Amino acid sequence: MNIIFLDIDGVLNSRRKLIEVYKKTHRPHSGFNYPFDEKCLINLQTLVKLTNSKIVITSTWRKEQEGRETLLKALKDYSLDQEVIGYTPVLNSTRGEEIKEYLKQFAESPNFIIIDDDSDMEELIDRLVLTNGHVGLTQENIDKGIKLLSKKR
Repeated sequence: MNIIFLDIDGVLNSRRKLIEVYKKTHRPHSGFNYPFDEKCLINLQTLVKLTNSKIVITSTWRKEQEGRETLLKALKDYSLDQEVIGYTPVLNSTRGEEIKEYLKQFAESPNFIIIDDDSDMEELIDRLVLTNGHVGLTQENIDKGIKLLSKKR
């Protein structure tokens, strides 16, 4: 099984998209009404399809019901909501620690990547696809993700 551990802010929404929406609406956006970037969602859809991956949410959006519902609604428009198989535990630690804790449920560790705009992954850093928060998930990130998922850990 291939798993994508997925962050949201800086991955599926970007500062570029926020600025674009602000220029049109002149309304600030924050929290769970932060606009998703369609390009980033399409890129995630492509990566999931090409690698036959499932998604585990690592983002702080997982901590609140409203965040989870908003996220799943956005993913549904791209048929990605059905690919979400879980959420990492909230340990108030690093992302890397939360991902390691999630992986303990498997008898044999699945093949995985981590898509995030932060790098607090500790010894899992070799599985990180680091995004630029200004632009979010790009074709270059997809290419790296495919390459990493084609290699067993």
